Amino acid sequence: MVEANDVEVVDTIKLKPDAGLVKSLGSHHTFESAIADLVDNCIDAEATRISVRLLTKDDRLVQIEVVDNGKGMDAAAADQAMTLGHQREYGDTDLGHFGVGLKAASFGHSDVLTVWSSRYGAVPVGRRIKRANFSKDFSCEVLSADAATEVQEQRQKQIDVAWGTTVVWSGLRSTYHGRNATEAREWLSKTELAVRQHLGVTFHRLIAKKSIVIDVLVDEVEFADEAIGTPVKAIDPFGYATSGRPGYPKTIVASAAGHEVKLECHIWPAKTDIPGYRIQGKSGEKFQGFYIYRNDRLLQVGGWSAAANPTVRRQLARVVIDDASAIGTLLTMNPEKSGLRVEAGFKDALAQASAADGTTFDQYLQDAEDTYKTANKRTMKRHPVIAPDRGFAPAVRKQIEAELGLIKSDSLEIRWTRMPEGEFFDIDFGNSTLLLNQRYRWMFAPQGSSLNDAPLVKALMFLLTHQIFEGANLGPKDKDNIALWRAILGAAVEAEEEMRYE
Repeated sequence: MVEANDVEVVDTIKLKPDAGLVKSLGSHHTFESAIADLVDNCIDAEATRISVRLLTKDDRLVQIEVVDNGKGMDAAAADQAMTLGHQREYGDTDLGHFGVGLKAASFGHSDVLTVWSSRYGAVPVGRRIKRANFSKDFSCEVLSADAATEVQEQRQKQIDVAWGTTVVWSGLRSTYHGRNATEAREWLSKTELAVRQHLGVTFHRLIAKKSIVIDVLVDEVEFADEAIGTPVKAIDPFGYATSGRPGYPKTIVASAAGHEVKLECHIWPAKTDIPGYRIQGKSGEKFQGFYIYRNDRLLQVGGWSAAANPTVRRQLARVVIDDASAIGTLLTMNPEKSGLRVEAGFKDALAQASAADGTTFDQYLQDAEDTYKTANKRTMKRHPVIAPDRGFAPAVRKQIEAELGLIKSDSLEIRWTRMPEGEFFDIDFGNSTLLLNQRYRWMFAPQGSSLNDAPLVKALMFLLTHQIFEGANLGPKDKDNIALWRAILGAAVEAEEEMRYE
């Protein structure tokens, strides 16, 4: 048998990549992960202000712009940025990694990528790549300096700074193309929410530290330059107030390939319903697993990467890995920066890992399961309640039904009416109506009155009084409770009114 290394070499040829590979670029990017990749480039350019602009025409998304106040690029840097696979010298804090992020993110969802940039002391530049041409010969169009200067002036209007970079996607493929206007608006609303929440969790550390401000703007193209975006809020996947189990979080250390990786193991409190747990409104069960950070950028949002099995009972378990040196050795990042593969050596190390108190990784998973099971055992059966009806905000009605279930035979109305000073509410038992004093309406609906106004105070009054209306008649205990509530709430609302007039 001929040994491969012993065969005589007769020539060396250079094999250039086929431009057709462009067609597969970004195929694993979601819309929101692609935009997050563009934000990475902004941060690497030392931007502190980033505006994500979803521009529409007749409620259809037609163009995406990501505008930043970073250091910008000159002609040479712009050419390098548009070169597929160009890997510059990445610093320790850079989020870029492969040299394909800009192109992959863009061509995953659009057919035309345009980049405008202005660097202090350099002539403003513009470059454009059309996916159809790029997939044939990697060609890139050089745009006029005059046009780049105009975009520089636009950038000044958009983010109050002329220097920086504007990335534009046009020829969008990932957008609603139908004729139904209602469907188009709903698609746009859901897309904005998905982008906002994805950016909020991916960059939550940087947003919370105020290292960057990201805003999202949705507006018609012709009005967008004068519009103001809404800032993205940080969504912390570890933002609980108290741990779900005493002794946690705790650090378990795994040793592999001469490297120690610290796993910060958390157990969420059971029955939590906040954005940090129900990320993007989805069940917390979907977000158990590893949360892997690189330079405060969240690369993986949950998932056990075949190091453990996802189960309902483990949904409270989340593990932070914040060790950039492990990426590339024990953890392999994909080009989309939307997940990592855990290498075999790291999985083996997990089996031997332990905390200072001797807790192993398997014991941690068991503790998380026990916390979930114990919480479920304590669950008391909730009884259905009278249906909130006229006067209650639709969102309140929907949540009450989801949490408690409804008695279908009757419903409760709530309305404002004239009542004596010092009285806040009354009960009209015969008509199943909860009455609130019109005199104090301005306190709870300062922006103006409407049928479903003051949702918070109405929800609280429902929770306080609903059982009164669920009985066949008012008993002595019910009447005593009503008198007690009226006295206390009447005094409270008078005190509130006095404080507001002081």
